[in-house]
Amino acid sequence: MARTPMERQSAMKEVLFEEKRRLWADLRMELFREQEKLNTQFEIPQDTGDMGMMDLLADTGLAVSGILREKLSRMEEAVRKLEEGSYGICEDCGEDIPVDRLRVEPFAICCVKCQEKREGPSYPPGAKI
Repeated sequence: MARTPMERQSAMKEVLFEEKRRLWADLRMELFREQEKLNTQFEIPQDTGDMGMMDLLADTGLAVSGILREKLSRMEEAVRKLEEGSYGICEDCGEDIPVDRLRVEPFAICCVKCQEKREGPSYPPGAKI
């Protein structure tokens, strides 16, 4: 079904803002969960092994938070592109990125074909496919 440019723009905006809300909710949840976990752990006497495990959990929580913050930064860039009118346009070939792809990867900068060219084959060289 062909969409008008206005319908496409509206669909892309909906996709972006829904993903942005989800990412913010995930980040808030991760930060609060980590804080709650650490507060609970500090109330319990610990040995060296427990402290090491707490450090590992804290580092893991920070890594997850870092990934979510990176995605939010990419989302902000996508919102900026939406406002200037360049969102949803492949940076390599200049064609429209299908809305279905943007639903899966809202901050995609390339269409699938160009992304595959950037990444190369998904199988080792010389492999029989």
